[in-house]
Amino acid sequence: MNINFQDLLSPILSIIVVLAILYILYKYGTQEVLVEQQGTIKTKRRIKLSPALIVLILVGLILMLISMSYRVIPQGYAGIKFNQVFRTYTVLGEGGNLIIPFLENLYQYDLQVREYTLSSSVKRKGEGTLWGITSDGVSVGVEATLLYQINRDSLIKFHRNVGMDYEEKVIQPVFKSAIKSVISKYTSDGLLSFGRTGLDLEIKGILRNKLEPIGINVLDVLIRDIKFSPDYEKALEEKKLAEQEALKMQQLIKKESLNVQRMLVEAKGKAEAISIVAKEIKKNPGVPSSNS
Repeated sequence: MNINFQDLLSPILSIIVVLAILYILYKYGTQEVLVEQQGTIKTKRRIKLSPALIVLILVGLILMLISMSYRVIPQGYAGIKFNQVFRTYTVLGEGGNLIIPFLENLYQYDLQVREYTLSSSVKRKGEGTLWGITSDGVSVGVEATLLYQINRDSLIKFHRNVGMDYEEKVIQPVFKSAIKSVISKYTSDGLLSFGRTGLDLEIKGILRNKLEPIGINVLDVLIRDIKFSPDYEKALEEKKLAEQEALKMQQLIKKESLNVQRMLVEAKGKAEAISIVAKEIKKNPGVPSSNS
């Protein structure tokens, strides 16, 4: 839980009030008197409370209790107030709220859209690139972001079952498990053809089934990058080059085949023309040929 100035304001005010009361007691609630001890006269301070001083101290104590009781819930947050005597939970909204000191506890939850990212650029522990194994045994790294929001309507249930450390306890393991589960269903080639859009939709479906029943709304899953090991990347590049060379060869063979077909058609046309001329000569022996 993030600590802000509002969280520190109440204890700071309480300390100031206590110090002020102690100073007033020392300054105005005591007086110096002379006492004799074993033949020696010494100066001592004795408590001497007046009605006005008692009232002033009571006012200070009341102010201290108020400062300890008044808690401000920031915008976009909600609070869970737990009464230790009656063992009851109450949801508190934004703004000022009164909490009974020592009898009630306040837990604040951020209800705004939050993100959890697995990426090599993230420095927090456990949030780097996530590596999984495809069905054909290829290691695949995925960088992704989960956008989620705590459901206010189920906040009490969420607090009792999950608690304040929900990112480490729920978000991180469930998100990682969903990604690995989807990766393991596909071959490396199938994963590439499946694409980022299909991948994030399938992961989102798994997360909704697991997180929404406990009070976390899954808003979106964004696949930032899909990467393979350096050896696989090299093999993939070589495969692409081979496929390109094969495609060029096929095009060349097709072009040569078309040229051969054209030549055959031309040769056939010439042969048919010669045959026709020969038949005409045979029918008309007296007609001189063009070669005569």
